[in-house]
Amino acid sequence: MAVGRVLVVAGSDSSGGAGLEADQKVIAAHGCYAMTATTALTAQNTQGVYDIHHVPADFVTKQIAACIDDIGVDVVKTGMLASTATIDAVATAIRDHHVTTLVVDPVMIATAGAQLLPSAAICTLRTQLLPQATVLTPNLPEARLLLADAGYGHVPLESIDDLEAIANAVYSLGPKWVLVKGGHCPFRKGGGVARTAEERELVVDVLVGEGRTVRIETPYQESRHTHGTGCSLACEFCSAHQLQQVVVRYVEVGIKTAPGLGHGNGPLNHFHSVYAMPFSPGHFVNYLLERPDIAPVWDRFVNHPFVLAVGNGSLPTESFRGYLVQDYLYLIHFARANALASYKAKSIKDIAASAAIVTHIFKEMELHIGYCKQFGITKNEMENTEEKEGKQTFPLHPTRFLHMTLTPKQPAPLIPAVADLFPRYVLDIGQSEDWFALQVAIAPCLLGYGVIARQLHKDTRSKREGNLYWPWIENYMANDYLEAIKTGSDLLERHAALQSPKRIDELVKIFIHATKTLMSSYGGGGGGYGSRGGGGGGFSSGFDRNGGGGQSNGYSSHGGSNGYSGGGGGYGGGGGGGYGSGGAGGDRMSALGANLQKQNWDLSAMPKFEKSFYQEHPNVAARTQAEVDKFRADHAMAIHGRDVPNPVETFDEAGFPRYVMDEVKAQGFPAPTAIQSQGWPMALSGRDVVGIAETGSGKTLTYCLPAIVHINAQPLLAPGDGPIVLVLAPTRELAVQIQQEITKFGKSSRIRNTCVYGGVPKGPQIRDLSRGVEVCIATPGRLIDMLESGKTNLRRVTYLVLDEADRMLDMGFEPQIRKIIGQIRPDRQTLMWSATWPKEVRNMAGDFLTDFIQVNIGSLELSANHRITQIVEHMEKIMEGKDNQNKILIFTGTKRVADDITRFLRQDGWPALSIHGDKQQNERDWVLDQFKAGKSPIMVATDVASRGIDVRNITHVLNYDYPNNSEDYIHRIGRTGRAGATGTAITLFTTDNAKQARDLVSVLQEAKQQIDPRLAEMARYGGGGGGGGRYGGGYRGRGGGGGRGGGRSGGFDGANALPIGNRRW
Repeated sequence: MAVGRVLVVAGSDSSGGAGLEADQKVIAAHGCYAMTATTALTAQNTQGVYDIHHVPADFVTKQIAACIDDIGVDVVKTGMLASTATIDAVATAIRDHHVTTLVVDPVMIATAGAQLLPSAAICTLRTQLLPQATVLTPNLPEARLLLADAGYGHVPLESIDDLEAIANAVYSLGPKWVLVKGGHCPFRKGGGVARTAEERELVVDVLVGEGRTVRIETPYQESRHTHGTGCSLACEFCSAHQLQQVVVRYVEVGIKTAPGLGHGNGPLNHFHSVYAMPFSPGHFVNYLLERPDIAPVWDRFVNHPFVLAVGNGSLPTESFRGYLVQDYLYLIHFARANALASYKAKSIKDIAASAAIVTHIFKEMELHIGYCKQFGITKNEMENTEEKEGKQTFPLHPTRFLHMTLTPKQPAPLIPAVADLFPRYVLDIGQSEDWFALQVAIAPCLLGYGVIARQLHKDTRSKREGNLYWPWIENYMANDYLEAIKTGSDLLERHAALQSPKRIDELVKIFIHATKTLMSSYGGGGGGYGSRGGGGGGFSSGFDRNGGGGQSNGYSSHGGSNGYSGGGGGYGGGGGGGYGSGGAGGDRMSALGANLQKQNWDLSAMPKFEKSFYQEHPNVAARTQAEVDKFRADHAMAIHGRDVPNPVETFDEAGFPRYVMDEVKAQGFPAPTAIQSQGWPMALSGRDVVGIAETGSGKTLTYCLPAIVHINAQPLLAPGDGPIVLVLAPTRELAVQIQQEITKFGKSSRIRNTCVYGGVPKGPQIRDLSRGVEVCIATPGRLIDMLESGKTNLRRVTYLVLDEADRMLDMGFEPQIRKIIGQIRPDRQTLMWSATWPKEVRNMAGDFLTDFIQVNIGSLELSANHRITQIVEHMEKIMEGKDNQNKILIFTGTKRVADDITRFLRQDGWPALSIHGDKQQNERDWVLDQFKAGKSPIMVATDVASRGIDVRNITHVLNYDYPNNSEDYIHRIGRTGRAGATGTAITLFTTDNAKQARDLVSVLQEAKQQIDPRLAEMARYGGGGGGGGRYGGGYRGRGGGGGRGGGRSGGFDGANALPIGNRRW
């Protein structure tokens, strides 16, 4: 049907539930423009009609002409026309103005049964209006009245078939379509007329037109709130695109959600599908800053006493000098955050907007370098300074203004820790949320610094002459920075208008968290991340080591009880909470886990638990040291630590209980893998363990089976208890795989488990946790969410596993991991598993593991799977000759390229599907199932699939884009050659990747692979090492032009939904 301008010719309803008033609500709810020509004024309410004042017919004609001649009309809808003269006038106006779409609601009989039109008027309506009607919408009594006027005899109604006969008879009177509304005659489900209230099960409307008869069935609703149902249904035809169920559903839901007004037959809820934004378009930023829950936080942020110290020049130079060094490092993070926003954007306009901010940051850094020269700081010094996580860490770029604290041995003011707190939070939002959420997380930085600079300019207390810091402030009043603020604000306004009210509330929370993350570096102020005695009363409290009467937050410490370094309760120096020096602590990601309470462990008062279960098998005890050394050498096995148990060579030697061994033997494994041979005795001994082995080596089973033994030795869970075993994993795919293994091997012990990860509804996970599970497999972010909301606790955890530890650190999960471990008793058993052994993993092992023992399978350096033939070459055609039973996994650097390649392959006849972080969880699961079953033997993936996915018969891994670092390369190719099989890895390595050539050559040499001369030449002359961490190096952009197609795809309507061309497989 047509949409746009709708003219309603009908009577009014002073109570608002029917007539013109209801019609206008329906039209507005559907986004159309309503005009009216009033035929009668009524005095009525939900209990009845008390009087009617008829409008003269010629005045009705003038109203119709006034609307059509000026604004125009797409649809005319008629309701109560009241008299023969009015019907004649309306019919004539319809013809004279050449109205093409007419919806007629023949309002002739009141709900109480009274006839509203005289017989002559009914005849005129039937003969003058019905032939012009596009749609006629009578209720059942009105349909019968029209048929009686046309000379039809009594039409029986005993079944739905009879209702269809009535609709077809009315259709013969001339309209193009007829909808007979059957609400006055409910039916039983069998099709017969309901005789009693109990039999009322269905309401059936019948639509007839263009040779079709359509039954529209909806459940019967027992409701008195049906006033205006008929006119609302008819008016919805004027706005709807379909003539069938969409129309009936609107009214059905309107009845179901009726507001319950009046003492009689109340009105519908006409706006059930309409929502109102809490701000006017173009005023989202004003709305944010004026909200009651944001305004106080924002005020403290932009009016902190430290701001005045910068403005009046009283800030000590040493503090500002140290800040400048750390601020330079921060600017790099801030540029990365905006670059990530540019990557996640879907339109070129938004990509350009974020890129413009990055360009501004680049200019700012040049100014920064020049400004630093005044303080004797060189660029080389800044670039070679580590970001501070302990003593004397400096503020975040967006705030620049931090609270000063004094330590007893240091008279000069220091700026508290958490230099990278804000960018870490922003980057976490960028990874876990959508593009606009990232923009909102960045907003406090972009907007706040401009606000602070303007305030300092206007503040009469500010000192311009002789203020060493005034040029710094003026940088942020310059036109280029003001333009950056305008660009960012415009972007926020443009996209805020596209959000739902619920999403706006979620974004508000992100904005508050981001602002508090900036604020946390101020210290003081009533329990920030400042002085170790808590916050204080403003600026002066910064010099009061014990605070000014404030409350310390959950991560401050008075020392001595639950620390992992020094004598402090946090992870920094003695006495300090969080990452700060004594008294100036902080949390790198305060917004995540900020509400977790600090645990003070009194081990003497806690229940004891058993964790040592290993009894050496006689065969193992009988082997000589030479035999043990040879076994370890044959399996490239290296051990570290004191009293490491000897490896086992068979399953029986592991000493597992019968109920565990039965499950293992049922799987048909021939013998333990190398990591299992050494890892099982280590884990069963109750010691803290580090295991380093290639992907696909069986690490999961290495910790799962000892976990089952551990659980069965502990007391049963009591109501309210959390899990006994906690396994942390970096991705949902790995978490699900771990759950499958634990379910498989723990079923005989009736061990319950749940998998807790983001991207899916929380409800089922919460139900599992509330019922009690012995094992919880979780990704860090969702687990913290559950802990903060009180859905579970970690009081009973005595067996902690960190799986793919290198990957978790690489993805920025270290802050969450530290917070989670802070909730677990320190005498637990901790097992850390990883495919690589970088410095960050070593540091974490030192922090969290006590007197640990370590096993490494292969080189201590980056270790690639030696069973894989790694072919690194420049090539395009790699798909010829693949067997039907084999599978190919293609890795790309970006989600866009993954979809482009999938689109190209499917168009070219290859059965490919893609998987990446923008896909919904149900689609990711479906793609994996199709790939595992061989129905789609080609899967294109980003690094979301490089770890933790164990699929049989992957014979080839193709790296279309070389990853950012060698750790990811090893994990990618580890998807093939699993469980003793062989595989081939093909990598498209171009000059764009030259900086990573040297690292790749080292990996290939370690794996005893042939080195392509061209790669060797790149390594020799290309310089550079690897790509650093997850964000080091650089991808090949869009994949070197290898993809086809345009914008992003997402969901089942993207590349995965394209038909496959002429099949090649």
